[in-house]
Order: sequence, then structure tokens, then C-alpha cells
Amino acid sequence: MEMIHSQNIVTQVTVQAALQGAAGWVMWFLVALSIISLTIAVERLIFYAINRGDVGTVQSALNRLMASGKVDEAKALLKRQRGLAAKVVGEGLEASDRGRVAVDEVMRGVAKAERLRYERGLAVLATLGNNAPFVGLFGTVLEIIRSLHILSVKSGVAAGAVMSSLSEALAATAIGLLVALPAVAMHNYFQRRLKLFSTEAEALGNVLLAHLSEGERRAAAGDGAAAVAAGAAAPTTATATAAAGS
Repeated sequence: MEMIHSQNIVTQVTVQAALQGAAGWVMWFLVALSIISLTIAVERLIFYAINRGDVGTVQSALNRLMASGKVDEAKALLKRQRGLAAKVVGEGLEASDRGRVAVDEVMRGVAKAERLRYERGLAVLATLGNNAPFVGLFGTVLEIIRSLHILSVKSGVAAGAVMSSLSEALAATAIGLLVALPAVAMHNYFQRRLKLFSTEAEALGNVLLAHLSEGERRAAAGDGAAAVAAGAAAPTTATATAAAGS
């Protein structure tokens, strides 16, 4: 009995909210959500446009400078560039004196931190895209409740007035979809752009790691050659010393 009584209370509250024009407030809430969605989309469009970068040109220049051993010039080049790839590889190049493994770890950490900047606001767009239709449906249900209540208590109400009220109810669902569709589209667009930027950063980072690996290999080969030369010189020195003693 207590459960039935509670259900009746909830039903009465819902009906009263519908009669007091709650559906109208839902419509205004959807308008506010659309403004939020548009603001985030415009801000992200500007941010992504500013941080687009020219990875093809940077990769060619980085290849040339690293092959020539001009590490300082390569650092300066990456600092002048915008974009996720230049930021990640630039931070990795700053740690080049610590070895290839350290550079790889630094670039991974910077990439994760930078992704947070690029993903800012995207969760809101995804939430709006997924839930705005349900908010609109809620407004539609409230308006239908109000219309049916009016029809039940006022038998003299014209059918045209009821149909007009029902059409207004469906408008809430339409607005919910109108808010959701652009939000989903922009969220998917930004996710694709972020995936592209991440791929570019990975490709540019592989270029840097390849040059560092080559440098370490040459250094190891040079140390080996020096050790061989030192080993070859040792017997000669010993022989000369023995000859001088005799």
C-alpha cells in the first residue's frame, strides 16, 4: 500500500508539473544546451585550426637537420612550430642526451598530457549528443500529459486545440534531435582530427628515434674501434719497452 501511495504521489507531482508548464522549461533548457554545444564547437574549431601544424614540412626539415647533426637547430625548429606533433617531438628532443629509451618515454608522457588539452569539451559534446533527444522526449511527454488532462476535464475543448497542443509537444523532441545531431557530428569530427594529430606525432617521433638509434649505433661502433686500436697498440708499446730495457 505504501508503494502504491508513493506511486500516486509521484504521478500527481508529474501531472501538476506538466500543468504548470514544465514542458516550456524543458524547451528553454534545450535552447541553453544548444548554446553550450555551439560555444564548445566554435572554441574547439578555433583551437584545432591554430594547432594544426605542417607535419610534412617539419618532418623533412627534421630529417635533414638530424642527419647533419644539427640538434640545436632541430630544437629551435620544433619550438617555432605549432601542433601536437611538434610539441611531443620537441620535448623528446630536449631529452636526447639521456638516450633513446628516455626520449621514447618522454614523448609518450607528453602525448598523453597533450591529448587532455585536445579532448577538452569533447565529453560535453558526447553527453549532449547522447542525451538531448531524451530531454526533448521528456518535454514531449509532459506536454502530452497536459493536453490529455485538459481534454479529460474540459469536454468542450475543440479537437483542433488539442491537436495544436500535441504538435507543440512534438516540437520538444524535434529540438532535442536538433541539439543532438550537430553535437554528435562535431564530436566525431574532433575525434578524427585528434586521431590524425596523434598519428602524425607518432610518425614524427619515429623519425627522431630512428636518428637517435643511428647515432647510438655509430657511437658504439666508434667505441669498439677505439678499443680494438688500443688493444693493438698495447703489444707494440710493450715490445718497445722490452727492447729499450735490453
